[in-house]
Amino acid sequence: MKRIGEIKEVHGSKMTVEFCNHESCENCHGCEGGQSTAVLEMDASGRVGDFAEVEMPTGNVVKASLLVYIFPLLGFLAGMGIGEAFLPQYAPLSSAVLGVLLLLLIVFLVHKGEAKRASNPVWQPTLVRVIPRHLHDHKEA
Repeated sequence: MKRIGEIKEVHGSKMTVEFCNHESCENCHGCEGGQSTAVLEMDASGRVGDFAEVEMPTGNVVKASLLVYIFPLLGFLAGMGIGEAFLPQYAPLSSAVLGVLLLLLIVFLVHKGEAKRASNPVWQPTLVRVIPRHLHDHKEA
């Protein structure tokens, strides 16, 4: 998946890039104001105001979505099933409590593993190219 964002800051080898939501994300509202910001560690050959085309392998985007959305949901459903199966006399309370506990456990584990993924180059976006502002503005006109 390739995205183009505006370079907002450059500090040494780090760039802060602001991305507008992709067309497929327009109904999500996960990023406030329709924009998300990422700090990218890479050769910062661009300047503030230029645009960076960044690529994240599609497979990693799918894996990240599974980690963040699907696994917690599956944990919640599994917890509900366990509560129903092993404590039927207390259902639906046992189902709800165990569902929430398992959901929170999985969210905690995903969050704990985030530092490891963040330091792994496989999970990092790569800079495809820097587009000078004057070329990007001319392209949109």
